[in-house]
Amino acid sequence: MKPRENEVLLKMAQRAKGIGAVAVGMDVDGAGLVTMALMGQPVGPKTFEELKDIISKVDMPFIVKGIMTVDEAEIAYKAGASAIVVSNHGGRILDFTPGVAEVLPAVAEKFKGKITILADGGVRSGVDVLKYLALGADAVLVGRPVIIGAYGGGMEGVKLVLETMAKELYQAMILTGCRDISSIGSHIIYNSNR
Repeated sequence: MKPRENEVLLKMAQRAKGIGAVAVGMDVDGAGLVTMALMGQPVGPKTFEELKDIISKVDMPFIVKGIMTVDEAEIAYKAGASAIVVSNHGGRILDFTPGVAEVLPAVAEKFKGKITILADGGVRSGVDVLKYLALGADAVLVGRPVIIGAYGGGMEGVKLVLETMAKELYQAMILTGCRDISSIGSHIIYNSNR
């Protein structure tokens, strides 16, 4: 959901629950989408109080997407979010923001084990998934490759993309000595300062 007025968000969440969704989310970085304003769909930043209010009224896990600082993660955590997505909206909202890989370690250092940490942005292969997991994500979201697979080949295209990424992840795990997902850690990331 985009950061619309809380009454609208609550209705959208109720509709999602009605069709069996297991969670709902809001991309708070979508507050800067001029295209939505031009289409008569006002969106805007959420205060801590507004975020806490909508999370408390939604009777299912709530995910806050668009987290790019430890302070923002703290706000989502204190507001009661079940998960956060470290994301810069593909770099399409505000120029010159850092990449997800740059900010993810600091967020994970403070919040790993307290809240589910998801990451997205620029994920094109299983190796990219491995990197985000190594930097502290609990799971990784894949968008554009799945869309390309769906557009090019429907359900089979999506299946091919996901199977290919899984194989790439597995191969990268073998090459970095990770026997399972839980053994992936920052030790596999090259750091010239070590």
